[in-house]
Amino acid sequence: MKTRKAPPARRWVVPLCFLMLLMGFAACHGWAQSGAVCGPAPDVKLAIDALPEQSPAQTDRQYHEQRAAAIQALLHKYSSDVFVEKAYINSMSGRSDREKVVAEYKARHEQNPDDAKLAYLYGLTLVGRQSPEAIKLFTDALKQDPNFAPPHLQLVSIYSSPVFIDKEQRLAHLKAYLEVCPSSFDGYESLTRVDDKDLQRTYAAKLRPLIANRTDPDAVGAYTTLWSLEFKLHPPSEYEPLRKQVGEDLERIRQLKLEDKRQWYSALEEGYKLVNDQKQSDLVADQEQARFPSPWSPPGAAKWWKEHKYPSEDAPPDKLRAYYRDVLQQSAQWVKDRPNATYMWMNRLDAMEHLEDVPLADVKLAVDQAVKVMISNAGPEGPDTPYDYDSVAEVLSKKHLEPELEVEMAQKALSQWEIASKEPYYDLYATKENLDQNKFNQAYDHLLDQGYETDGYLQLKQPDKAQLLLTQMDERLDDLKAQVGDNQRHKKSYGRRLADYWGLMAREAELRGRKLDAMAFYENALLARLDAEQKPETGMKDELADNARQLWTGLGGSDEGWKLWYGRRADALANQATLTWEDANQPLPTFELADLSGKTWNLAALKGKVTFLNFWASW
Repeated sequence: MKTRKAPPARRWVVPLCFLMLLMGFAACHGWAQSGAVCGPAPDVKLAIDALPEQSPAQTDRQYHEQRAAAIQALLHKYSSDVFVEKAYINSMSGRSDREKVVAEYKARHEQNPDDAKLAYLYGLTLVGRQSPEAIKLFTDALKQDPNFAPPHLQLVSIYSSPVFIDKEQRLAHLKAYLEVCPSSFDGYESLTRVDDKDLQRTYAAKLRPLIANRTDPDAVGAYTTLWSLEFKLHPPSEYEPLRKQVGEDLERIRQLKLEDKRQWYSALEEGYKLVNDQKQSDLVADQEQARFPSPWSPPGAAKWWKEHKYPSEDAPPDKLRAYYRDVLQQSAQWVKDRPNATYMWMNRLDAMEHLEDVPLADVKLAVDQAVKVMISNAGPEGPDTPYDYDSVAEVLSKKHLEPELEVEMAQKALSQWEIASKEPYYDLYATKENLDQNKFNQAYDHLLDQGYETDGYLQLKQPDKAQLLLTQMDERLDDLKAQVGDNQRHKKSYGRRLADYWGLMAREAELRGRKLDAMAFYENALLARLDAEQKPETGMKDELADNARQLWTGLGGSDEGWKLWYGRRADALANQATLTWEDANQPLPTFELADLSGKTWNLAALKGKVTFLNFWASW
């Protein structure tokens, strides 16, 4: 154990907590309150807050390595500090990292089963994977050390999830946390997500004086929580005095000039929205983006997307082409500004996929760069999710470009789907509905990637390899069909995969010279597509119908016969509106909302009535 030297004579030893108070961190917020542990010590908090953030010049891989090294340095400096270890656990997001961190804390907990902090940390590694065990660990930690408050907040979160929803337990743990840690902003933030008005009113009255004279970033950031509570506690008819108070708060926040703190911008942006000054709110958002540039999205990208909305699948061809041309043109600048952002390259590839006149050399260059960026971001083994792989495979398939690479991308996507299928679903949201949807999605996407692999082999004139995959797809289609049930959306999705399967079967038969078989398969493909109400992409060449009609004509079929068999029904589908109503067949959760006149609406008041609800969200 290291020993500390005594301070020289006649020198003051000023406690760090007092120094923090002088700097504006009132009462060492969130640390030891009445002997309780509510948050990191001030020096630890400063160190955690100073952990590096990703810059636009860094790849994801470089950033994760830099942050991991910084956290390891903190672990060395603040050995066994529970909040540094929590930061370490949260940083372990990769598939192999997650297994490593679970094993590490399981072993440590087993060696010290009576250590409340180790029980808490081990519980953190299990949330979402083995949440019942995590609940037990958090409960045990509280029994072992009632003054160690963080497990309360984790239990509030778990008991708010769809699978473990328990309003009484959620409220009990939140009350317990707030009683032990009355100055912790984490508790107040959780308070915005419960429906106990009395509790919200009590602590909203405590929060305003708590932050009124503070100038530290956390206190400034807490204004968004305060405003949320205050507006929740009043009907819309009483909002005007609240907006006036927010205006006064904004004036005070502005004068602090904390331009180097994210919390300052967040509070200003939200405050200006509340006082109905959207222009000023947008200006603050732009300033924040300039001060803290996103590594994934260039300045102005969010605004650009807001102003350039997708026109809909059945929009006129010229309107769709104009949209994708705009995306293509804009994405050229985006990939210059954010060359390491995989998402930006995928936007560019998506635009190229939907424009027929883009030179193949340009598409190839963009594909090669996108793959390079994917690997750079994820490391030598590549992404551990299939989506980037199958996005590239889709572009290559549509453009009939680089079939070897298409096969490679599809195979890597399929490998990831195999791994994903064995991983447990995040158990806080593992409702039957979510599990069924996830199972269907995985089966659907697996078939999609098998289709890309098969397409690559057909372009490479390798029918034997294609035939083997088609046999596997036939079996998987049966599995997918068994999951459809009465879900109309799933029925249409299954029909799309069935149509693609028969189209690939037709091409494989043509490659072998079996023209009559190919024609029969093309007929199956077209009929499946019609049954799924899948329209050919507006403004793009309909390869399935074109290939089928070319073979039809080659076999002696007439134009009139084609129109009678396929053309009339296809034309009817083309003229059908895309927007349709579909039964949700899901219970609506209980709610209570006030309208602009102050009238309160809830589920009980609407029971037995036909009601039109317009749901919307802003991301």
